This record gives sequence, structure tokens and C-alpha cells, in this order.
Amino acid sequence: MFSGTSSLGHPGSPAAWALVFPDGCDEELVGPLYARSLGASSYYGLFTTARFARLHGISGWSPHTRDSNPWLQIDLMKKHRIRAVATQGSFNSWDWVTRYMLLYGDRVDSWTPFYQQGHNATFFGNMNESAVVRHDLHYHFTARYVRIVPLAWNPRGKIGLRLGLYGCPYKSDVLYFDGDDAISYRFPRGVSRSLWDVIALSFKTEEKDGLLLHAEGAQGDYVTLELLDAHLLLHMSLGSSPIQPRPGHTTVSAGGVLNDQHWHYVRLDRYGRDANLTLDGYVQRFVLNGDFERLNLDTEMFIGGLVGAAQKNLAYRHNFRGCIENVIFNRVNIADLAVRRHSRITFEGKVAFRCLDPVPHPINFGGPHNYVQIPGFPRRGRLAVSFRFRTWDLTGLLLFSSLGDGLGHVELMLSEGQVNVSIAQAGRKRLKFAAGYRLNDGFWHEVNFVAQENQAVISIDDVAGAEVRVSYPLLIRTGTSYFFGGCPKPVSRWGCHSNQTAFHGCMELLKVDGQLVNLTLVEFRRLGHFAEVLFDTCGITDRCSPNMCEHDGRCYQSWDDFICYCELTGYKGETCHQPLYKESCEAYRLSGKTSGNFTIDPDGSGPLKPFVVYCDIRENRAWTVVRHDRLWTTRVSGSSMERPFLAAVQYWNASWEEVGALANASQHCEQWIEFSCYNSRLLAQRTARGQWCGTTGCGRRACRAPVWSGPSWRPCSTGTRRGRRSARWLTPRSTASSGSNSPATTRGCSHPALHCNCDADQPQWRTDKGLLTFVDHLPVTQVVVGDTNRSNSEAQFFLRPLRCYGDRNSWNTISFHTGAALRFPPIRANHSLDVSFYFRTSAPSGVFLENQAGLYGQWRRPYLRVELNTSRDVVFAFDVGNGDENLTVHSDDFEFDDDEWHLVRAEINVKQARLRVDHRPWVVRPMPLQTYLWLEYDQPLYVGSAELKRRPFVGCLRAMRLNGATLNLEGRANASEGTSPNCTGRCAHPHFPCSHGGRCVERYSYYTCDCDLTAFDGPYCNHDIGGFFEPGTWMRYNLQSALRSAAREFSHMLSRPVPGYEPGYVPGYDTPGYVPGYHGPGYRLPDYPRPGRPVPGYRGPVYNVTGEEVSFSFSTSTAPAVLLYVSSFVRDYLAVLIKEDGTLQLRYQLGTSPYVYPLTTRPVTDGQPHSVNITRVYRNLFIQVDYFPLTEQKFSLLVDSQLDSPKALYLGRVMETGVIDPEIQRYNTPGFSGCLSGVRFNNVAPLKVHFRSPRPMTAELAEALRVQGELAESNCGAMPRLVSEVPPELDPWYLPPDFLYYHDDGWVAILLGFLVAFLLLGLLGMLVLFYLQNHRYKGSYHTNEPKAAHEDQAGGKAPLPASGPSPAPAPAPAPEPRDQNLPQILEESRSE
Repeated sequence: MFSGTSSLGHPGSPAAWALVFPDGCDEELVGPLYARSLGASSYYGLFTTARFARLHGISGWSPHTRDSNPWLQIDLMKKHRIRAVATQGSFNSWDWVTRYMLLYGDRVDSWTPFYQQGHNATFFGNMNESAVVRHDLHYHFTARYVRIVPLAWNPRGKIGLRLGLYGCPYKSDVLYFDGDDAISYRFPRGVSRSLWDVIALSFKTEEKDGLLLHAEGAQGDYVTLELLDAHLLLHMSLGSSPIQPRPGHTTVSAGGVLNDQHWHYVRLDRYGRDANLTLDGYVQRFVLNGDFERLNLDTEMFIGGLVGAAQKNLAYRHNFRGCIENVIFNRVNIADLAVRRHSRITFEGKVAFRCLDPVPHPINFGGPHNYVQIPGFPRRGRLAVSFRFRTWDLTGLLLFSSLGDGLGHVELMLSEGQVNVSIAQAGRKRLKFAAGYRLNDGFWHEVNFVAQENQAVISIDDVAGAEVRVSYPLLIRTGTSYFFGGCPKPVSRWGCHSNQTAFHGCMELLKVDGQLVNLTLVEFRRLGHFAEVLFDTCGITDRCSPNMCEHDGRCYQSWDDFICYCELTGYKGETCHQPLYKESCEAYRLSGKTSGNFTIDPDGSGPLKPFVVYCDIRENRAWTVVRHDRLWTTRVSGSSMERPFLAAVQYWNASWEEVGALANASQHCEQWIEFSCYNSRLLAQRTARGQWCGTTGCGRRACRAPVWSGPSWRPCSTGTRRGRRSARWLTPRSTASSGSNSPATTRGCSHPALHCNCDADQPQWRTDKGLLTFVDHLPVTQVVVGDTNRSNSEAQFFLRPLRCYGDRNSWNTISFHTGAALRFPPIRANHSLDVSFYFRTSAPSGVFLENQAGLYGQWRRPYLRVELNTSRDVVFAFDVGNGDENLTVHSDDFEFDDDEWHLVRAEINVKQARLRVDHRPWVVRPMPLQTYLWLEYDQPLYVGSAELKRRPFVGCLRAMRLNGATLNLEGRANASEGTSPNCTGRCAHPHFPCSHGGRCVERYSYYTCDCDLTAFDGPYCNHDIGGFFEPGTWMRYNLQSALRSAAREFSHMLSRPVPGYEPGYVPGYDTPGYVPGYHGPGYRLPDYPRPGRPVPGYRGPVYNVTGEEVSFSFSTSTAPAVLLYVSSFVRDYLAVLIKEDGTLQLRYQLGTSPYVYPLTTRPVTDGQPHSVNITRVYRNLFIQVDYFPLTEQKFSLLVDSQLDSPKALYLGRVMETGVIDPEIQRYNTPGFSGCLSGVRFNNVAPLKVHFRSPRPMTAELAEALRVQGELAESNCGAMPRLVSEVPPELDPWYLPPDFLYYHDDGWVAILLGFLVAFLLLGLLGMLVLFYLQNHRYKGSYHTNEPKAAHEDQAGGKAPLPASGPSPAPAPAPAPEPRDQNLPQILEESRSE
């Protein structure tokens, strides 16, 4: 695609070429004008006339305060090309214009409103009196007269305006055609053969149909520009050939209501098959059909119609009626040649060289209370009114008139595209009837209405036989006023009491009582009254061209807006942008659907359409199945390598691009293909005889991924690769046909030297088959078969459906650890954009993404940004030309920096902008009417921070999509820049792991350890919490209180957000990689989502548990004792005892009889710490004592697998009511005396609750926990750590690697001491010799030497060391942590 001169490569310099490329057209046009060229509707004072309305002048123009329709007009004296307009307020005042309308034309009684992109005729003006606000127009217009109409101004002042126009002189060659005229231009050499073309012209007309330009060639080449139903159509072909199957005809439509008597600029640029069609600044880029690239035209080109016998080569077309200006064809100005009557120009009819178009003086009705009041002749017996109108609105008041003598009134109103007539008279039933159909089509329609005694007649468009005549007893007396377009207020003053809405559109040729109304007198208030209308202009425009409704949505428009109807498109929303269907079968599975046919949309809001697939939904995944027309066996014969058999694979309900989008978005895809042959080769002599084609490469129509071809293939290989084109091939099998004597082999090829089974080239059926699983080369779009043209040669194949599962886009994740930014290509979204992504962070703010346009430092750069502004606010900010706007989603119940996944969705289009986070309501901001969006930026898209790495985001992002396209975040991860794939943060490789099962909590730039579910505390869950039990001291923890707490937490589960992972999860027996046993230092939980987790925040055991985790450490010198006891409401219990001989014993009661297991064979009453770890999973028991190996025991099948109804946990002594096992009672007296530390039963840590709970305790804790006797906190029972790992930042004695330190032990230190002393002594001696030598020549040796020695001693110099070995210097004291870390911090700052 191309635009401008760069695509053509021929800049050119003649005057005709300058009409197409007006380089340097930026002169200031108002300043050099004489004062008579500046006019206005009125002026406020002597020094505020129009002559002072130049930029940077000493004053400015201000109209009179009573002027209700002010305007400033510029006469450029001749036609100019205008490219920009600039405004400024009056000098040194409070007077400036904030909004205005720009009109232009070739004469003062016919004006054209300039519409900005989005069909908005309103320009934004100034904010103060001194700044110049310039608008560069999106397309250049040509005019002699320019008029500025102020619409709003500073409320603290009045209208004040200084104006500047920028452009250049324009040479205009005009041709006028009256419908029977035409001209032809003969090519210089009789033909035109071109690879590139430029065709440009301007036209204006009031006809809906007409031929603008036509040329053709003998080989089927042609180019035609015509008006059809007021739309511009381009028909073009670069030729066709009987051997080329692709047709060359191309038709492109542009614009609407082009019969508005305004100049329209058309330009066609072509290079090869790439073309641009420009209409009034709107560019359509397209590719011409066919296979040729040159346009071959013969003889001549026709303008305005066809000349002579050439009409027989083209279907009938209406000749053009109107004006055409500056017709340019490849550097030749055909209009200029016609004006000069060049010999290459042939005329038919009388073509005029000036525009003779009629000027009907239309009125533009565009205000909420607009009207025009025309006086009439009163008390006449015949009421006759006629006018012409055009509009897009369905309803509106066309005419109201009160009858004389109080007889009633007459109304003509537009309703549902019809003209309804209502005549009301006192004492009689109201007369109502209608005429016309679909009169709100934007074209001119004429209405003639006559009412007289006992009858009324209305006709539309003066169609014969289409008038509506009604006979009814009427008494008509005309009134004094006729109101067109609406009723003024108040009703009591004007007598217009219609309740219909005001008409919005255009009217012309108003006739009252048979007399044509002089609208010039009305404009200058010499006849009638008016309000909120514009004279001599019609501002109708086609708001559905271009169509802002996406995905083939239907556009319906009114005077100032449009509506999109999205039925049967598969999309919804204001512009049919939001998809109705889910992106995959996996999404339907997660929503609870079962197997069946579903509609999916893999690219979301992207350009591809949704299609129907079969979803095979299973428990753990959902297979997406796409069928096609090659499911059954296809037999092939008679094909060769020169003319192979091409079997295209057409997928049901979907195109190749749509199925390819499904494959690209899936985690895994596969497709089975099977090829059978009879005396036919597949890879004979490494030459491909058969192949399948994938969907990667330059296009989906060409064969790009051959499986059975290529020199790198090995015989009977199970995996193949050729560059990037590869396929996973299942075990090749060779099968013999029925009745064959050849045995069938189940593995390997039929011959080890052959590549495939079919390469044996034998007169029997053999088969090669395989499963294609390389996602990037799926789906199969074509199967090519050759070598079946020999005698008795035949082949057949079949292809199974494409099957895919998973979504590789949803977990495309990246982590930002420091201030980093990913750079992506800028957004190219045209008129609509939607952004969606998940984020997870613990930082209170950061920018997720930002895209800006223009250079850095430029004033008012368009931008778009989504950011976390505070911990509770997500903001979508943008500037699309209306100033800074932002939408904010605020959270009152939780913060967004909670380290959980949150979904953000933002959308912006010409109708509205909206933002949503998780399942909160949408925050919507409607756009102003006629807003135009062109979301194409020229600066990179930044993800992870704003431009220049401002406001960086620290955390994780995943599944970021822009208009359905997923950004490959993982592919941009770079550890050296502070990013990494997946959501790992610092917990993936912590410097110091969380101990004893503590959970690592991501902070991405750092991490913390959550010790809530452990029996330890400290920064890394490595500080023991224990107590000293004196004889008779015991502790009870009521487990039922914990159960009630869990029930309360469960009641709030539905109100909690569903995160990506639960912070309160403890590894269970469904956890992959979980190993029961000792949770010593360095143990860390697996940190990823897992199914079957308990309720978030659950802290208690479950009822009837099928497994327990018990861990604690102790030290004691007395026996016997009960260390730990878990009671129940039944006979079940768990106990760890110290017997009389000091050995450790475990007792389990699960069901009928107890299970007794000795934990140690040696006494543990040695006063040293010992640790016990017990884990039961159903009937499997894992035990570890101290640092001995882990042992495993199994209960018999007669033992129950559940610990039913746990009741309480006891430490030190059992004080349970009811029946207690006699063995437990035997060891229960006098009680445990010693230390217990790190006690944990499942998720209950009683010692931690007792020593770390805030005082006073809550009622819940006071009910659950009871302590009897003296219990003092102590870590005397803690196990010593084998390895003590302390991170450098917490170690006060840590020295960095660059700190030079020598130990003071051994001969090395003595030798170093001698060396240092020798160096110091030598240096001191050199200084003394230098001093003596210097003073020797001055004769001051004897007087200065003692003084120097004295000064040396006073200066604190070290004395000379004594002879003999000197002791090693004392080591330097270790620096304080703050001083020691300072160099490291400075080094990090320099690196940043």
C-alpha cells in the first residue's frame, strides 16, 4: 500500500504535476490582502471592524452585540488552495472565540461547510486572547471566499477574532457538461501502457448519476469513474486471459450524497495491483483482482460521457451533468488542453469553460430551536405551499400555519419517512393523511400542498399519478404566518403551538401562496424572522461513509449521528466491535457447558468472523473439532509431477484464515493424514511426488509446508524437520492389500533404503500415515499428489478433522522486577480499540501500557494509557483531540495490589469509552457527537511503563490483547532488563528460602515470607516459638472452635474474588511434588495453582480427617510423659508418649483397636533437643525423628482411614473428661517437664497462638485456648540448624567481594607485615634524603633538620619500626551494616 509521491517514484515538476502534489503550499494568505477583502456581518466599534482581523494585529474583529448571526468573510480575490486555518483572540482583551464553523465557496451566495474527519463541522478555537490555534486540514480545499461563523465564545467577554489562512494560488480549468456533452482525449502514441497511474479531478453536481471518466483497452483493461445513486464508483481491470482463472474486475465504492452542489476531490493512485482511492481526504487502500500489473489502454479517454461509436463497448451510462475541474491523467491536465482546444481533444456538444450551475439558495436547519417565519396573505380561500427538502431524520416539523379567523391550523410533518398532513378545525374531527415513502434518504424531495374548501391535495416529487387527494368538509382562510422547520418560543407570542420536534436538514425554493420567497431578504431580516439557521448552504453529509460499523454491521444515520445494527454479525456494542461468542471450546468448558456444536471466535474483536465447531468437552480439557470436505477417501489417477492433482481442503463454516487463527491460539493441535498407493511413488529419488500444505509462510493459498518432500528426510524417521517446517510423524506402518502375498510390516519402511513405504513402487497397496502436530503449520489446506499417470498406477488419501485444545495465549505471562519497558509496534486500530489483560502486583502504582503520537515534548500529543494510579484506582486515560479524558474504576472493598490476578478491559470508539476491572460494573464515558477517532500512532507501544520508563509497573502481566491480537510478552522477556517469563518474581530463586513450610509472597523486586500457617515466625519463618513446661503445666487447644471459625469463613467464600492462586493454601495430598515428612529449614511449598484447595483463609482442620501432619521438637530429662495428645468425641485419638525407659512411642486409635509404633529405641531423656514429624495419608504413615531417614508404615485394612470428630489438642498432660485409654492414663502423671517448640497439628500452632496473639485475647481465642500452670516462652526445645543461611543484607559481618581483608594468622601475616614495614621505611628514608638535599644548597642543613624532625613527630607520622620481626597489623574492625551497604547502594544507582 502506498500514498503520496513515494509510492510512484516519479515526483515530476510541470504545472500539471503540481496540481497533484502541491509541495510548499503554506503561504499566509490574509496578511497581504487589502482592507476591502475583509468583510463581516457587523462590527462592535470603530477599532473592531473586519480590517483588524489579521493575525497578530493591534486589535481584532468583534460583531455588534445585537447581531444574532455574526460572520467574518475573507475574499482572496482569486481561487486558492487552503490547507490550514489559524485563529487568535482580540488583542489585550477578554474576547475570543472557542468554537466556530468554516464555510468556503467560489461565490458569496453559495457556501460549503468544511467537515473534519468524523463529519464534524465544528472547530475548536482559542482559550485566551494571545495564543494562535492552528488546524491543519485533513484535505485541502479550493475556494475564493472563506467565511468564519462563531458558535461559542468566552462567557466573560464577547466575540473577538483574528484570522489566518494558509495555502497557495490555484489554477482552475473548469469544464461544464449539461448532460449531452462529452470530450475525449487521444493518447500521444495511440496507446497508454503503464505500471503506475495517477488520475485526479474535482466535480460538483446535483444529479445522482453520471459518467465522469472512462477508458478501455483491447485486452480487457479498463478504468471507469462514475456516480451511481450519488455514490462514487470505481471500476477497474488490468486485463484477463483465458488461461488465468482469476477474474480481473474490481469495483470500489466511496462517499455518499455527492449530488450536494459542493466540490468533491477525487484521486486514484496505482502502482501495479496496489491502489489508493481518495475522496475528500478519505483514503481507501485496496488490491486489484487478477494477475497482471500493467494498465493497457487504447486510443482515447472519455470525460463526462462517451463520444461516438464507443458507446457500444460499454453498458449504458448517464452522461454527467455539472462541473469538472482540473482532470489530471499521468501528468497531463486534460481540462487545460480542452480549454486551449488542443488537437488531441475531441468535443461532442457544447462544453462550456465556466461553471453554469444554478444557485437555489438553500437554508440549513441545524439547531435545536431553528425555524424560518414567512409572512403570507391573510383570509384567502386557497392555501398553497411548496418547497424542497432533504434530510436523514425520520421525524420533524416541515410546516405550520394557523388559519385565519380562528378556524384552526395546518401541519406538515415528517414521520417515519412520510409526509403527514394534519388539518385541525374547531368543532370538527382532525383530518390526517400521508404521502411519500422513505423520504429521509438524504436526497432532494419536492412537496406541493394545496388546501381549499372541502378538499386537500399533496404531491411528492411531482410524480404523475402519485398525488394524494382528500375530500373532506373544510373551511379554509389563510393566516398571516408560515413557519418552516420548527416553532419559535413562546407560543403565546408567535401562535405556533405544534408539539412536533424541530426539522433538521435543508430546504430550498420556498413558495407561499404561489409566490417564490426571496430568501436574501429573509437573511437580511427585511422579510420574516428566523433563528439558528444558515443561508446559502446545505450542510448534509453522509455519516455512514465511511461505515464506522464494524464486521458488516448496518449503519443508519440521522442529521447529527448514526446507529449501528449488529444483528446476524456475531458482534455487539455501539459499533459492532464486541464479540458475542467465546474464543475457544476451553472457554465453554470453564463456563460449565457440555459437548456439542458451538460458535467460537478465536480472534475476538479482530477482523475474522466467528464459525461453528464441535466441542468435545471432557473433564480436564475440551477438544475443538473442525471438519472439512476431505474426510472420506479421495482416489487419484492420471496425475504427474508436471500436472499434479491439487486437492484443496475446504473446512466447514470457516475459511483457512479463521481455522488458522484457531490453531495459532491453541496449545496443541493435531491432524491425521493417510496416503495409500498402488504402483505409485511418494518420494522417489528424493523428489516430492506427494505433499501436504500448511498455513504458514507468505499465504494460505500456496503450498508452504511439505511433509513428504525435501533432501533432509530420512527413511522411516519418527520426527522430521526442514527449516521451520516440521511435523511429528507417528510410527510409519506398511500394510499389504487383501490377498497379497507380501507380509505386512508393523514398524519401519518396506525397504530400509527407502524414505516411505510407497517408494517401493510395487503393484500392491501400501500406506504411509502420520499425525501432524506442529501447530504453526496447521491446518492442512491442500494435498498435492503426483506420479499416478503410469499404467495401473493409483493413489488415495484421506484427512481427518483438525483437533485442538488449550489456549496458549491466556498464560502468555511476563514478570517485571525493576523499572523496565517492552517496546511493541505502535497501535494501528483505525476507529475502535479494545484492550484486555490480567495483572498481579504488590506495588501501589504503575503504568500497564502507553502509546503516544508525535515527538517527545510536543504540545498536546495524542495518547492512550492504562495504569494503576493508586492501590484502589485503575485509570484509562486518553487524548483523541478533545483534550485529556480519563475513566477510573475505584475499589472500596479491597485493594488491587493484593498480589492476586485482576482482569482489566478497556474499549474506545467513536461512540464511547469504557473501563472495567474484574466483575465490577462498566465505567462509561459517552463521546461527543461527531467524534472522529484514528487510532494510528507513530511512536512505539510501551508495556510495563510509560515513555522514558516513567511510572514503571512492578508485577506480572498476562494475556494482553489488543483488538483480539495477543502480544507475545514472553518473547520479549530479558533478564538483563529486569523482566522474566512467567509470573515468577523473586520466589523462583530466593536468596534465603522460607523455612518450615512458610509461603513465599511475591513483591517482584523483593519478597517476604508468610508464616501464618507455620509454628514459626521471623522474616524467613526460621525463629522457633516454644515454651518451658514445669511439672503440672498443660495446654489445651479446642479444635471445635477452629471448625466454627472455618465455617464462618466458608460463608463468605462467594463474596471473595477468585484469584489465580490462594495465599492461604497449605500443601495437601493432591499437591504435585508434595513429599510428607520433616519440614526442616529450607522447606518451601510449591507455588502454583492447584485444584481441590480448601477455602481461602481456612485455618482449622476438617471434620473426620483422612490425614494429619504433626511436627514438634522437645527436650526433657524426665520420664514418663505425654508430649502431645489429640482427643475426639469418639474413641479415636492420637498420642506421642515418653515411656518409663525414655523411649518415644506413637499411639493411634482409628476405629476399634489402637496402633502402637515405637519411634525410637534409645532414650530421648538426655536433655538434648529432638524433633518429631508424623504424616498420615489414609492408611500410609510417614515418620521421621531427628535427622534419621524417613520411614513408612502401613495400617492394616481393618483399621479405619479417618480420625473421626477431633475434639481437642493437649500438650504436657491430658485433662480430658470421659474415658481415656489406660496406657495414656498410665503415662499422664505427673506430667511433662521440659521444653516444647514448633508444635503444629495440621494448621493449628497452639504455642504460636499463645505467645504471639495480641493481648487481651479475643473471645474466640480465649474459648479455644487454655493454659494451666506456669508456661514461659523459651526455645530450649528447638532443634539446632545444620546450615545457617543468612542473606548478606541481614548479616552485620558480611564483607563485599571487593573488600580487601587478610587474616592475621600464620606466616603469611608475618611476611606481609615485614613487607609493609620495609616499604614504609624506604618511603620515609627517601623523603628525608630529599629534604636534606633540598636544604643543603641553601646552607640551612644544621638549622632545619631538628625542626623538620620535630614537625614530623608533630604531624603524627608513624615512628620507624623496631628491628626484628614485627607483629602483624590488627585487622580492621568490621564496618557497620549501614556503612557497609553504602558502596553497594551507590553501585546500584550507577547501574540504573
